[in-house]
Amino acid sequence: MATKEQRLETIHESLVNGNRKQMVDQIKDYGLYDFWGDYREYLLELYTSDHSRYAYFADATISYFRITNR
Repeated sequence: MATKEQRLETIHESLVNGNRKQMVDQIKDYGLYDFWGDYREYLLELYTSDHSRYAYFADATISYFRITNR
């Protein structure tokens, strides 16, 4: 089984590659209520730029809710 870090990396790669529907399914599998805080921490470790962190977090959040609320 993949580690938490590996699962977050896979979800982030889905977002970066434009696979947003896949990302939503992966977030649901990860655990919706645990994901957002963990993803925030993942981005803090991955990027030094606050702009990059915000951009990816906002993109993931907006994409998630647009897809799940269709």
